[in-house]
Amino acid sequence: MIDFDVLSKVIIFWVIFYITPGPVWVAVMEATRKLQAADIWRFFITVFFPVNITIQFVQAIVCVVFVKFVSTFFSQIGLLFYLLGGLYILYLAYKAFKSKQSNSAFELTYINLAVIMLLSPKIWLLFPSGAVIANQLSESIITNSLIFGISMLIISSLMFVLYAIIGKVGTKLLADNFSYLASGLLLFFAVFLFNEAFTIAFSNS
Repeated sequence: MIDFDVLSKVIIFWVIFYITPGPVWVAVMEATRKLQAADIWRFFITVFFPVNITIQFVQAIVCVVFVKFVSTFFSQIGLLFYLLGGLYILYLAYKAFKSKQSNSAFELTYINLAVIMLLSPKIWLLFPSGAVIANQLSESIITNSLIFGISMLIISSLMFVLYAIIGKVGTKLLADNFSYLASGLLLFFAVFLFNEAFTIAFSNS
C-alpha cells in the first residue's frame, strides 16, 4: 500500500521545484503571453506536454532508477552542463530580445524546450533529491519511478497554467516591455550558470 505521507512529500517537492521560476517558465511565458486561449492550449498539446512526456518524464524515471549514478555522473561532468546550458539560454535571451526588436512573436519549439530541459543543471541537481524521497515509498523501483514521473506531469501541467496566466498579467502591466523582462531574466540565468561553471573550474584547478 502506498505511503501517502511520502507521496505528499513527493508532491511538495514538485511544487517547490516548479514554483521557482526558471528559464523554462520564462520562455513559456514569453511564448504564450500574446496567444489566445485556444492557441495556448494548442501550444500545451503540441509542444509543452510532448516535451514533458518524452524528456522530463524520462529524466524523472532515470533519476529514481539510477539515483546514485545520476548524482555521481553529474558531479563529474556538471561543468559541461553549466557551460552548454548557459550558452543555450543566452541564445534564447537573444531570441526573445530580437523578437521585440523585429516586432515578431517569440516561437518556442519542441526542440528549444527539449534542449533547455536536457541541459538544465537544476534538473540534474535536484531531480535526484526528489528521487530519494520517491524511493521511500517502499514499492518496487518501477512503481516508485512511475509515481515520481506521473506526479511530475500533473504538477508541471498545473504550473503551466499558472505561468501562462502570469505571462498574461505581466503583459497587461508591462505591455511590450515584457519581452525585455523575459530577455533580461534569461540573460540572468545564463550569467548565473556561467558563474557556477567558473566556480567549479576554479575550485578544481
